[in-house]
Amino acid sequence: MPHHHAVRRYPTLYEAVFERANSLNFLRLVLASFVILSHTPYIVMGAKVDAHPLLHEFYVFGDFAVNAFFCISGFLIAHSAYRSGAGSYLVKRVLRIFPGFWASLLFVVAIGGPLSILTGHAATGWNWADAISYIRRNYDLMALQYPLFGGPANVPFDSPSWNGSVWTLEYEFFCYLLLLPLFYLPFVRKHLKVFIPLAYAISLSYYLCNQYLGYDFMSQAFGMHPRDLNASARLYPFFFAGSLLYMLSRRIKIYPIISAVAAVVCTAAGFYFTWLVPHANIMQWTQLILAYGVITLGCVMNIPLGRTNDISYGVYVYAWPVQQILVLLGSVSLGLAANIVLDVVLTFGVAWLSWKLVEKPAMNLARHPVVTGAKRAAPQSAAAPCAPKTPEPEPQGTPATADTNRVKPAAHPVLPPIR
Repeated sequence: MPHHHAVRRYPTLYEAVFERANSLNFLRLVLASFVILSHTPYIVMGAKVDAHPLLHEFYVFGDFAVNAFFCISGFLIAHSAYRSGAGSYLVKRVLRIFPGFWASLLFVVAIGGPLSILTGHAATGWNWADAISYIRRNYDLMALQYPLFGGPANVPFDSPSWNGSVWTLEYEFFCYLLLLPLFYLPFVRKHLKVFIPLAYAISLSYYLCNQYLGYDFMSQAFGMHPRDLNASARLYPFFFAGSLLYMLSRRIKIYPIISAVAAVVCTAAGFYFTWLVPHANIMQWTQLILAYGVITLGCVMNIPLGRTNDISYGVYVYAWPVQQILVLLGSVSLGLAANIVLDVVLTFGVAWLSWKLVEKPAMNLARHPVVTGAKRAAPQSAAAPCAPKTPEPEPQGTPATADTNRVKPAAHPVLPPIR
């Protein structure tokens, strides 16, 4: 009798991200560490970095990491928007971004600020008005205040700043808001296959107009500060590239070797083109390449680190203040390499505490029935026997399992999956 060999079925990118274990959290931790690598030379050495061409190029690690972060966010947050109601979606996004950020503000006010006064690195003494003003100015991400008590002053970094990394969070959260009309206006949601590519095209056009018409013209046209204009024009296309890749994810297959090679090549290309930007303006044509590279790379790797405790966000928001505290304590004399190691070790510890004490409880709150819209099961009468329940069929496309690498599915009926 002839032998019938089963045809091997390869998962789609969608299945690899949302229905199987992946290493996206580990990848995000690596990217957050890249931010440490890019910032530490400037915090420890200040203007002296310019005398070292190799160290001066370390900024590329931070730029690449932020670009990749926005690609991954665009992919995962599009999934969250697709599977959640508008109210639930907003609450989840707020609870993911703000509690951890607010805790970092308190960290600076309670530890960084007083330490700068004690070590003589503050322009003023302690006063409650400045401490409260620091929190009030920063809590909503809209108009960030970087110094506290006029410091840290008399440190290598030439501008008093307690957290020079968090400027990206404003644009990240605004991207979340930009998904609202796409996923919650009925006509637009019905035609997502048209409007998501259109959103990516508009974001890319926005960048090109800023690049070729000049930010002076664009800032007058949009009434935006040139800094905000340049940042949004750079970052939005990466976010929507991730969202567009999500739209295509059910059609993209993951093959063990081919996809791994493609992911490495695309990620390396994204890094190279980020480094090449000052010399050739081609970075903004590579968002889809980078999005495919980093997300596929997170799927083909099998590194469990970060699946249970996702400390990448904490690393991102605490690395800068931790390094500044080290500088206040005299770590500059230890040299750059020692400062990088110390910053990584201490920041990982603080980020783990942030995850356990702040971020994870906030995310658990986001899954509360009041937020998700799920109804609590009515208590059954003790006198009535419990009838066996027939399992309800899982909606097509719903993640079978969900760990911290995945976005939890909504607890209400969802639309058919995107094809």
